[in-house]
Amino acid sequence: MEATRVEVAYCEGWDAAAHAMFRPLKEETARERHSAGRRYAVLLSIDAEPRALVQVDTGAGYVGVFSFDLAGRRSLKFSYRDLGDHLMLRELKAWRHVEDEEPEFGADLRITFRFWPDEPVRATLDDTRRGQFTSYVKLPGPLHRIPLLEFGRWPVDGWLLGAFEPLEFGTAPDPETEATGAFWAPWSAPEGAKPTALEALFVAGARIRNGQGEVFEVREPGAVGRLRLTTGRVVAADPATVDLQGEQAAAPYTVTLAPGEYAMETARIRGAGRQVDVVAAARVVVSGAATQTWELALRPGQDERLLGASEFFGFVVDSGTAAFMDASAVVALAAYQDADDAEAAEATIPRDGIAELLTFPSGKGDGSYPVWIGRDAAGAVTCLVADMRLLGRGVEVEAPGSTDGAPSSTENAIERARQVPGEAVLETRDVTGVETFSSQGILEFFNDTADAQAEFWARRMGR
Repeated sequence: MEATRVEVAYCEGWDAAAHAMFRPLKEETARERHSAGRRYAVLLSIDAEPRALVQVDTGAGYVGVFSFDLAGRRSLKFSYRDLGDHLMLRELKAWRHVEDEEPEFGADLRITFRFWPDEPVRATLDDTRRGQFTSYVKLPGPLHRIPLLEFGRWPVDGWLLGAFEPLEFGTAPDPETEATGAFWAPWSAPEGAKPTALEALFVAGARIRNGQGEVFEVREPGAVGRLRLTTGRVVAADPATVDLQGEQAAAPYTVTLAPGEYAMETARIRGAGRQVDVVAAARVVVSGAATQTWELALRPGQDERLLGASEFFGFVVDSGTAAFMDASAVVALAAYQDADDAEAAEATIPRDGIAELLTFPSGKGDGSYPVWIGRDAAGAVTCLVADMRLLGRGVEVEAPGSTDGAPSSTENAIERARQVPGEAVLETRDVTGVETFSSQGILEFFNDTADAQAEFWARRMGR
């Protein structure tokens, strides 16, 4: 059988309005970006019709693949994450359009599959008229694991491109010139949540303004007590429900501290025009060194490479109260709650301000909250901060004593510690079952599951 020719062209991304590549790139430029960990995109066309767009950011460990429908819209997206020795499909999303005139990403029905290693797939149907329906389904086999990306070998096949195999890839002629200078990027790799002004939250007198124009004044930190860590293994959780949330909720973080006693305090802020302070964070102080970097605290088995846009691994609060505690206190707390054991309760009752468990209000109440680990210039832990995420996005910090707009020494210290990612050593995962890329199995599973869910939902809604 004669091969289907697929033309390969490189660019910054896709211009949906112009229905064309955005800022074409030379192949050499794209290859250099691939090696340097910088983003670029690849447009795959057949007979001058776009069939797929591959977005690559090797620095962020991200590969996204869009498939175009017959109307020229991106209607199917695969989002992969690099786990060190293979790519894992993290999300598969489809927009089901009824009319050719419907805009890109404007379909009334959107279907999203979210994947986690060795867990059921979360399938969600979003219908603008009927609402949302979510279920969990078992994936038959490791269809979501494929080999790492190599430049020139794109994760596409005939099924995805709507073409007959075999495929023959040919590079399009390089553009005569490449645009230079700053520009608005049409896409970026999904990035997990980042810490926001954590250092400033504990500097009394600092003023914080968020992207919505809200202004907060930082009050004096509130002393909670001294946290006794007999094992050095730290847990953040809701003390009222930690024993009901399963083993993961009670698991200590992978970063441990030397056994001992550590001061714990809360960050209190007050919104402009308000009369009441709100707890925005709680901090376990490990050292007096300046914090230079922040990283997300993880429990065993959690991998931040799998986080989507603005996602984080957090601890769940159901009672409006949170706590830092030593791992030994979790066992004692569970025994006390189950048996009303007075002796077990000793670990949870502060004596002279010292305890293996110290509580604090959880911001606005129930929810999920991340814990950030601060490190100094040498990499040693300076603090653990439970972030109530009250500030929002687009935060600007004004340090106390700054009257002419020039950064003060305190402000410089704050800025150094703002939103700086830490370096985490993440283990590679078991790659059993990794196969050559094939969209057929995963797309058949996707379509069968989505159709079955849509039919079930329609019956339930009486339609």
